[in-house]
Amino acid sequence: MARKSGDGEDRPTPAQIELARLIANRHEVQLRFGFESDGAWTRKFLDVFAYDPEMEEDVFRRLRNVAQYVREGRDMPEMARKIGLRADQVEFMIEVLRDSDYDMDEVVEDFDTDPEDAAWRDMERDYEARQVEYY
Repeated sequence: MARKSGDGEDRPTPAQIELARLIANRHEVQLRFGFESDGAWTRKFLDVFAYDPEMEEDVFRRLRNVAQYVREGRDMPEMARKIGLRADQVEFMIEVLRDSDYDMDEVVEDFDTDPEDAAWRDMERDYEARQVEYY
């Protein structure tokens, strides 16, 4: 249950703040500056990163998979489907991981789709391989 400050702000409870800190430490992610005053953000963090003790590995798996999917350049609906979260939850997870300096730079490979170019490249590799002398 969130509490209202004197000025009507939605603030997380002390228990939510402490749990968010514990979970952030466990997953090696950084909490947003001022999260103690932002009930909506803290609850969203807990919703995405908190876990049932019997299902703790699921969160670690999701973190690994999301980072990999971002590097592969997959789209949001596919990532959400594969890890079992809503798209907005995946976006939030990616935002937290990026703020925590997770290595998630998209790997863009220059795929050559022209079959003729690919054939020439294969012939060049074959020629180079045959040039190596084995003793």
